[in-house]
Amino acid sequence: MSEVTIITFANQKGGVGKTTLCTLFANYLVNRGKRTIVIDCDGQQTIFEKRKADYKKYPDQKEKYKVQAFSIADPENVKNLMKNLRQLNGVVLIDAPGNLAQQGLIPLFVQTDYIVCPYQYETTSINSTVTFLGFILQLKKRVQSMATKIFFIVNKHDKRYGTEREKKLWAETDEQWSKFGIVTPKIEQRVEMQRYNTMGLMDTQKSIVTPAFDCIYDNIFGENGYGKEGK
Repeated sequence: MSEVTIITFANQKGGVGKTTLCTLFANYLVNRGKRTIVIDCDGQQTIFEKRKADYKKYPDQKEKYKVQAFSIADPENVKNLMKNLRQLNGVVLIDAPGNLAQQGLIPLFVQTDYIVCPYQYETTSINSTVTFLGFILQLKKRVQSMATKIFFIVNKHDKRYGTEREKKLWAETDEQWSKFGIVTPKIEQRVEMQRYNTMGLMDTQKSIVTPAFDCIYDNIFGENGYGKEGK
């Protein structure tokens, strides 16, 4: 019997770091002993291209997980992909495009167990996240069997900035997100995050992402996590 968990990194707006976090989370999962595969559905195929570059940059390192590119242009192909993924064991991470107009996103989201939605404390990013959440909620109304749960994760956070009024607004924003999913610890904006690769998690990156990733992991795979409730 297959036992797979499908986690999609997605938001309406590009530039929030979903590709970076998807890759780092893959590195994190294999460190936790999880069999992992990454499906790169983003149009730029950044993770897929980075893996090819990493083969050349780290020729002596063995890959710890597979990275596959996949186009979601055809919804029927996406349906078949998600059906096939359900036959696997382990964790599937999907990097989704930042454009809700693509029809292939509908079967992808419907069959996704968890969505990790990165955003930033910035007006455009927050508004885009509102749009994205609205899309998911409407989709869940249309498809009663859709049981997708959401993690909201503040990314590229610079704690040195923000007026008292802004910080209050940000806290209120997180409180609103918590009504629809789990808000994880923040991930700080650090230059080490841009030096990621698909071969492993660097120690400097580990200290930055671990609080947020532990929150996601424990809520899915922990003793009292979502994953223990059954799909």
